[in-house]
Amino acid sequence: MALRQYRIPVFYGIAQNITENRQNDGESPDACNMDTQSGRLNVAKGYVRESNIAFPAPENAKRLYVWRRAEGQKRIVATAGELFVLDEATGVWKKIYDFGTAATAAQYDFLPVKIANTEYLLIANGTARMAKWNGSSETAEAFGSTEGLSDIAVNFVEFYYSRLFAAGDAQNPNRLYYSQAPGDTRTIENWTVATESENVSGGFVEVGTGSDPITGLFALSNQLLIFKRDSLYRLLGDRPANFRIQPVNGTMQQPVHTACVRSGDVLYFLTEGGMYYFDGQTVQRKADADKVQLLLKQAVLSGCEAAVRTDRLYFSLREGEQGTANNAILIYDLARGTYMIRRGFQARGLFAAGGTLYLLDGNGFVCRFEEGETYDGARIDAYWKTPMTDLDSKAVNKRLEELYLRGSGGILSVEAVTESGTVYNERLMPGGSERILELGLNGDGRAFQLVFRNVNGSHFTIDGGVELVLDMQRRVL
Repeated sequence: MALRQYRIPVFYGIAQNITENRQNDGESPDACNMDTQSGRLNVAKGYVRESNIAFPAPENAKRLYVWRRAEGQKRIVATAGELFVLDEATGVWKKIYDFGTAATAAQYDFLPVKIANTEYLLIANGTARMAKWNGSSETAEAFGSTEGLSDIAVNFVEFYYSRLFAAGDAQNPNRLYYSQAPGDTRTIENWTVATESENVSGGFVEVGTGSDPITGLFALSNQLLIFKRDSLYRLLGDRPANFRIQPVNGTMQQPVHTACVRSGDVLYFLTEGGMYYFDGQTVQRKADADKVQLLLKQAVLSGCEAAVRTDRLYFSLREGEQGTANNAILIYDLARGTYMIRRGFQARGLFAAGGTLYLLDGNGFVCRFEEGETYDGARIDAYWKTPMTDLDSKAVNKRLEELYLRGSGGILSVEAVTESGTVYNERLMPGGSERILELGLNGDGRAFQLVFRNVNGSHFTIDGGVELVLDMQRRVL
């Protein structure tokens, strides 16, 4: 008999890019609703209601936007052709705008701006003239004018060097519009030539070829990124006289514009081929993108929405063929370089504001994600699987003896999967993490896998890793 220890000193994230026998200790080929921040293994937090007033037709919701203002938050839901705001005083979702044209696949863009010293929220959906809302009027109003050449149906808006830039005009798919520079009588609602100077004038430029339409705009540091269906450009310069448009180096798959999110001076975006980023100079695929390759192959990203909270990126996506709503959130920890997936709910809207991540769930409630121990009352089922490993000793039989761990919280279920079957052991974790727990497993086989699960939605923490004792014996044929 020869005893050996199998240790997981620190827990990380999902890794699907390498055979399980070669995965690093602490990585998982399959895990769900777990959190490994600080190296511990925790059942992830859930979400709680921000408001008890549900949007009446959540299946029609296209985007959620939370506009933070001095007088309080404005929670806005966009459908294919209408805008609604939650009126807490009356307890209803009040319609504030009708675009007049419905688009079943509308990809909304929102942008807070200032027009003549008044704060507005601009809303573009690509099917009709933009809307603007001051946050207090009963209804929003149409943006721009025929005289100002700014009544065009655009889909993408961004603010760059004090000007409004817009694109997504179906009639001119590679046209990038820009407003006059605000000042005196000039506003961002005027896109015409200014008599004062070319440098304060509005206008437009053509970007690339007509067969490659613009699909998104993002200001980043001292440049404006212009996403196109098959390429990426950037605009440099702070006035029309020195505007320069350059193609961006790098090979990439194109994302939908709602799947892009800024963190610091870096833009991240999720595609079917993994996560990419733009660092100010080139586009690169993240070195660890393959860690979730299997997950992304089975996902639909056409309605993906991205958000950032502290040092984590969140991407809502749809798994499976049923329904149209996003039903999972992929989380990337920028500090640790780890991926994790959350399931068990619908994410019909996702938005981060003021350090809070907001979710519009399948029942139409605006919720705060990463809070509470349930998904608005529904239990969280969580698991973490270790690789199926033979410890690089294929000829040797492994008899699982005892598992040692330290942790706290609710009921922990441990499954030991081997050739001889699956052995289960459940244990109520102590109130503190000072005690070391010992769990007998007694599985037998050349390869084995451990599965940690919560029981009945309970929350536990494994702190300090785990250690499995095995009896290594050469197999007798």
